[in-house]
Amino acid sequence: MSNIKRPPKLITTDGVTKLNPAYLEWKKQTGGGAAGAATFKRQDPIESMTLRITIIQGSDLVAKDRNLFGKKTTSDPYVQILAGSGRSYVRLGQTKTIYKNLSPQWNETITAQVKYIHHARSELRFQIYDEDKLSDPDNMGVVTLPLIWETTNGTPQWYEIPKNSAKNAQGKIQLQIQSQIHHLQGLKSYV
Repeated sequence: MSNIKRPPKLITTDGVTKLNPAYLEWKKQTGGGAAGAATFKRQDPIESMTLRITIIQGSDLVAKDRNLFGKKTTSDPYVQILAGSGRSYVRLGQTKTIYKNLSPQWNETITAQVKYIHHARSELRFQIYDEDKLSDPDNMGVVTLPLIWETTNGTPQWYEIPKNSAKNAQGKIQLQIQSQIHHLQGLKSYV
């Protein structure tokens, strides 16, 4: 969009000060941004966002399974993906389990629709588990990312698994996150 010079907000004609019609047109075209600053168009309120999340791979994950001699040497990792805030999370999907591997290649894409929550600090959680057939899965770590409400075409990135997110947590996972915002049609934001 070309930068249009901001006209004066008020004009005086015959001793009467009134709102400048050229200013109103400028504001309508630019969204009211300051001259020389980045401008935006006022949009309809956000309804939801489509997320396309690719869990590419893990590297140097923690060993949770013991060999015949009792030493922890491997894991059977999978990743659960959740979105939410506070104590309210929705499960978006889960990868398949890669058996006996500390550097798994998942290459799985999960597409999900997330409803917009006004004033909530939303986040994505990638919970990494070791699958166990005879007991509950072991937590291998959690990567938490803020859920940013904008359209993005993300590139693959590595994320460290915080050491305090699980007992002996280590390693990293590679993710690609793409998003598409959906607006409520016909409604105008009042904020």
